[in-house]
Amino acid sequence: MPQTVVVGIDGSDESGRALRWAADYVTKVGGLVHAIAVWHQPVQFGYRLPTPDSELEARARELLDGTTEAVQREFPDVDIRPRLIRGHVVDELVGLSPQADMMVLGNKGHGAFTGMMVGSVALKLVHHARCPVLVVR
Repeated sequence: MPQTVVVGIDGSDESGRALRWAADYVTKVGGLVHAIAVWHQPVQFGYRLPTPDSELEARARELLDGTTEAVQREFPDVDIRPRLIRGHVVDELVGLSPQADMMVLGNKGHGAFTGMMVGSVALKLVHHARCPVLVVR
């Protein structure tokens, strides 16, 4: 049965590796990949960034498109469907998880010690997603 794989995209090298892993996986088992980027307007102590929503959304779209286009060139036969969502990344990805056969995320650790740890978003999704979650190093 074809697989539906959801990949969290944030423009990092790690999320690019996660998308490549997912594309390679569906090449072998069949299916499609949903590349999901989630953006929001950060609020700190009741104050928003001076950056307009339209600019934040455009930056997120640029990161999503850049990542998916690069991987699509490597895997031209894979159905990669990019989608940009406004919201909180954990809530949105958890919300998509019941329709997914697997969720794939990049590891966001830094440095020798923290590089061995899983990023906070990945850790939350491992605990709350309603499908298997794979964290790509």
